Amino acid sequence: MLVAHAVAMPITGAELIAAPIPDPTASPTATASAPASLTSILQSGSAGYASQTTPYFTDSYGNILMNVNVWGTAVHTGPITVPEGSDLATVISIAGGPAKDANMAKVRVNRSQPDRDGKMTYLVDLKNYMNAGDHSMLFDVQPNDTIIIPERKTIDSGLILGIIAVGVSIYSLGR
Repeated sequence: MLVAHAVAMPITGAELIAAPIPDPTASPTATASAPASLTSILQSGSAGYASQTTPYFTDSYGNILMNVNVWGTAVHTGPITVPEGSDLATVISIAGGPAKDANMAKVRVNRSQPDRDGKMTYLVDLKNYMNAGDHSMLFDVQPNDTIIIPERKTIDSGLILGIIAVGVSIYSLGR
């Protein structure tokens, strides 16, 4: 079971807000209440959802963790939790790696906050890393970064055959 605790850090820490646990000795009418709206639950964190007010949190072993998003053609997409200091390759690996139709030459990293240079978006060619092991373009991801792995553009073989068939038909008619 993953138990999160708030971390006091100069950068900012994160906290997870747990749902209130009803008193098992109380009568059912004493604990029953009208359901809260989804908006109020998400804003308050009272349904056990993480209230992501700060980017870092710890697990029960004291490891510092953060959430990032992986979109596109990775094996597993969506929000994932990774250790602080994870680089781009590690995050993609935790997401199951790139899918077979991934365009690793055009990976995009969108920051949730600008970096020191004010940059919010990076385009990264990970194909060179995959082919030659060149670590020079790998950098640590930041909390709430979104890694987008686009699909490799391929030519539809049905479309090609259709164009050839039309060309042959036109040629045949012109003879």
